[in-house]
Amino acid sequence: MTAALAVQVEDPHDLIDPTPRTPAEPNPIGALARAMRGRWLWTGVAAIALGAGLGVMGALSGVELYSSQAILRIYPQEANILYRTGDDSVLKTFDSFVKAETSYVASHPVMERATAQLKRDFPELAAELTPRDLTGSIEIKRNDSLITMATKSREAAFAPAKLEAVIAAYLDLKAETEAKRSAVRLGELQDREAQLTARQAEIRARTLAVGGEYGIDALSKAHVEKVAQIDSIAARRSEVEATLASLSAAAGTSSADMSDDEILRATLLDRALADLNYDRAKREAELSVLMTRYHADSVPLRNKMAEIAVIDKAMADRREQIKVLGQTGALTDTSKADPESNVAEIAALLEKVTGQLEAARIEARELNGKRAELASLQEEAVDVRALLDDTRKALEIIRLEAGRALPGYSVVMSPPSYSAEPSEDSTKSGAVGGLAGGMALALFLALAMGIASPRVRHSDALVRFGHLVPVLRTLRGAKLDAPAADTLRNALQLHPLRVPRVAGTARVIAVTRADSGGADHLALALAQSFARAHVRTLLIDADLTGADGSPKSLTARLAMADAPGWREALMGATTPAQPFPPFAALTVLPAGLAADVDAGSISVSAIRAALTRLGHPVDLVILNVGSLRDNPSGDLLISAADLAVAEVRPSDRKAAIAARIAQLDSLPRQGAVIAFTGAAKGDPGLLP
Repeated sequence: MTAALAVQVEDPHDLIDPTPRTPAEPNPIGALARAMRGRWLWTGVAAIALGAGLGVMGALSGVELYSSQAILRIYPQEANILYRTGDDSVLKTFDSFVKAETSYVASHPVMERATAQLKRDFPELAAELTPRDLTGSIEIKRNDSLITMATKSREAAFAPAKLEAVIAAYLDLKAETEAKRSAVRLGELQDREAQLTARQAEIRARTLAVGGEYGIDALSKAHVEKVAQIDSIAARRSEVEATLASLSAAAGTSSADMSDDEILRATLLDRALADLNYDRAKREAELSVLMTRYHADSVPLRNKMAEIAVIDKAMADRREQIKVLGQTGALTDTSKADPESNVAEIAALLEKVTGQLEAARIEARELNGKRAELASLQEEAVDVRALLDDTRKALEIIRLEAGRALPGYSVVMSPPSYSAEPSEDSTKSGAVGGLAGGMALALFLALAMGIASPRVRHSDALVRFGHLVPVLRTLRGAKLDAPAADTLRNALQLHPLRVPRVAGTARVIAVTRADSGGADHLALALAQSFARAHVRTLLIDADLTGADGSPKSLTARLAMADAPGWREALMGATTPAQPFPPFAALTVLPAGLAADVDAGSISVSAIRAALTRLGHPVDLVILNVGSLRDNPSGDLLISAADLAVAEVRPSDRKAAIAARIAQLDSLPRQGAVIAFTGAAKGDPGLLP
């Protein structure tokens, strides 16, 4: 049997490629199936319980709902807008208006007023009702020019009452808005009308103050007459100045032959000239008035102009006669009068005429100013009158077309409907929903617990480590029976090698655990199995973390706590192994008695030296390493072994295994394998 075992382990065909394999891609569906494995029974029970409970709650919470519906229609102000072919701007405007009205029905002001109305009519049902709740309970839709509203309520009378309150609030607010808009426009125009009327009265008062009892036409005529008078006085003043200059120049050389009759004649000519000048000014004033009334080619204008021409000719003749008399010295004759007296009289006359001229000019200037101011007031009065007429027309338009300011108007096409029978009963749907929800909740909780579980539970959870440390066997029961131990033994003998081992040396197998707890049951079962196969086997209790007298330790359970063993072997002493009847091929080396040797005070060289000495008389050495997490010398022990067997139980944590998997793969010369013990009945790793 020993020769057969040596041939098996040294067969070069059993060597494997030491290059680590890449892990397989995870399957999410497989992960969900693994999470639910072993949980279906209590998941079904929980689903039935939760489904029944939630179903009953749903049935009890179900209500009977009464529905109500109302329809508003928006009519256009213009007829036949749907049949326009050339310009669709009116139709677009109407569509926009309908959309705006739909939004206005669901607006906060409308819902707020409707909520207040419902609280007055239904104080108990609408005690905690808010505008937002009312908006959410009413479904408002637009369909062409129709606005449909639908709602549901537990009370048959409350559903139509909600729609009636919303419709009333919408129509009332719309009417108030129209009234306010018209009032604002009317108020602005009425204020403007009052201002223009006051301005008109002010212009009239100023016109009376400026013109007095004369109008602009009378002032214009008086101004023309005054201008003509100024011209006459100016001409007379010029003649007097010429006479005075002549008297002053000929004071010493005046003719003695001039008679008083010639002087009288010259004076008469001067007076006649003055009368003609005054007459001409009057006709020029009349001509100005006629020019404002008649056309330029009319007969009255031509006649008046002819009269002025005759007067101008007569005046020219008189001036020529006076000039002739002046040249002959008639006015400067000193035969009968004193020359100085004549000069003084003429000078006094000149001063008088000059004063008259200045007074006439001042009066003409005042008349012209009044005339200009009256003309400006007249123009302003015309403008104010035009503005006042426009304002009054706008007022009439607003009063007449106040109802046609918008593209359309709203009417209630279908009032809120009353329902005698409930339109919806949620009792059955609540029961079905509760049942389905309870079952789904139970499934979800079970799935969440399976996914979030930190424990291994089943052997297929170790698939992600298979590229480093494969699961060699999955066995039921934490304490292995003989058939299970033999199955694991045969798998270990057939496990391929990474590197060839030296023939004639004992094979070292380290039995350990990645999580807390010992592996002494597995180590003892493997040792007994190899002994039954007539393989000389040495079982060493190398777990020095606990007291040897502890009932959990392998040495204590084998009743070898008082015998020397592994501690003494580490110190270099030759320690004989203890026989383990009834297995003649099995010997056991307990933990030992040396108190100064513990798990933290040994070295890898001492371990290798002790294994070399102890391995000569046997074919196989099995090391009970214990937990890699709790034993400080665990990694040293498995580094001195040919193969490591890591025991994993369903209660072990995934994180602890993942943390030690690299050590298990790299430290032993031939790698490591996992023995999954204590598997459940439905574990997929169990052999059929």
